[in-house]
Amino acid sequence: MSCIFTRLGACLAAVFAAAIVLSPAAARAEPERSYQPLGQVLAMNKVDLVRKLDSELGRYRTELGPEQTAVKADKMQEFFKRTASIYETLEDFERAEASYDALVGVQPDSPTVYTERGYFYMRQHRFKDAMRDFMRGLDLAPSQSDFHYAVGRALSRMGDHAAAIPRFTEAIRLAPRDSVALVARAEAYVQAGQYAEARADYDRAIALGLHREGDPFFVYFGRGYADIRLADYEAAVRDMTAAQSMRPELIHPVVWRGYAREQMGRRELALADYESALRTSPNDEWIRASITRVRSRR
Repeated sequence: MSCIFTRLGACLAAVFAAAIVLSPAAARAEPERSYQPLGQVLAMNKVDLVRKLDSELGRYRTELGPEQTAVKADKMQEFFKRTASIYETLEDFERAEASYDALVGVQPDSPTVYTERGYFYMRQHRFKDAMRDFMRGLDLAPSQSDFHYAVGRALSRMGDHAAAIPRFTEAIRLAPRDSVALVARAEAYVQAGQYAEARADYDRAIALGLHREGDPFFVYFGRGYADIRLADYEAAVRDMTAAQSMRPELIHPVVWRGYAREQMGRRELALADYESALRTSPNDEWIRASITRVRSRR
């Protein structure tokens, strides 16, 4: 039994990891007609883009003048956010980071710029750097739930789920109608082995409404896992079925629905789930072993 749950926990961690990947999809525009190698064309286009952005920055500074004003700060911050996003989309992370650094350097200081750079660091898997920025934003705006949530995310990505939970709890206290922090705390509870608490958070998040793309799948999958660990197999079947309907291309909900059905003694249904999963992943030895186990008990 322990090896099954070890495998299940690893599966859940992998699925949750997919939920918190923050990097934007790279936009690659293929030229309509060119006799140059694509890499060379892209490099030339990027050089031209960098030149245009530098020119635009100079124009901005000239038009706005040397005086430090709130209006100027807003415009400069918007410019640096835009350029950082462009460079990140082009996967020019050095220039993207330089733009985020410039964004943070705009005066007067604004707490939101630390969120922008912090999540860039998260996308780069530089979680300690992200934590530093989120904590700086929290110092400037301690009553904003977003910063408590962000600190919790960084701690979770570093594997310190026990420390992340109080951060999410504070974010929930400050924004009790927002389901995002509830979902994050539920995931942290799962990773910390607090399954009853996780299921309660998932229930509450569903009641509030799941507004982010992808959250419904992860909530029902996560709650299904908590159901299994709490030996509530009927609920696990319902939740894994709901998750499977949202992402039919993934085998994880089908496999663990099969496991729940197996524990309930519904071996024919469990076997059907395992065999369906094996057709998608024919080299998975754990699924093969599950099929052998169920067949031996028929």
